[in-house]
This record gives sequence, C-alpha cells and structure tokens, in this order.
Amino acid sequence: MKLIKGEAIIFEDGASHFHNFLAIGGTLVLTNKRLLFTSSPCFHYRHELEIPVDQISGIEYFKTVFLNPNGLAILLKNGNLENFIVDDKKIWGEKVMTAVGQFV
Repeated sequence: MKLIKGEAIIFEDGASHFHNFLAIGGTLVLTNKRLLFTSSPCFHYRHELEIPVDQISGIEYFKTVFLNPNGLAILLKNGNLENFIVDDKKIWGEKVMTAVGQFV
C-alpha cells in the first residue's frame, strides 16, 4: 500500500471483508484520507478496497453468524455498505468516526 502525499496511518489490523458472499481475510488500514483493505497474499485471488474517508457517512455494529459481536459496517454517502469482521469493533468505530469528523 502506497500512501499519498499528506497521508498518515491512524490504525491498522487484520480483518475480513465481505465481498461476493465471501469473508476475505486481509489487512484493514485507516489513514487520515482513506480506509483501505488488502487481501492476504495467501488468499487465492487479490482483493482490494479503497474508501475515501470523506465518503463515509457512519458506522454500525453487527453480529456475524448471528452470534459473534465482531461486525463493523461502513455506511457510505452514496448509500452503499461495506461489511468487515474486526477484532475490536469499538476501537475501529471510534477511529473511523474521528477521521470522518475532520471532514465535517
């Protein structure tokens, strides 16, 4: 992952992204400008997602498989939703919304 000019990493951790009905393991990175997901090199195909922080409208928490409280939904201004599995959804949620707040 290449940072763009003026970009700094705020938080980074392992995560899974729900894409085409699959939970793809990889790394989730929050910067002051973007939320980035990159699949693990051991996954059978490359998957990347880039969300500009100024396009995030909110977050929601959910349970995966109706049991595990580790789901983080990123709500986008265009009405789309991106779902992730993270280890600490509260920390991710706080950090994402703090980053979003700089654009309000």
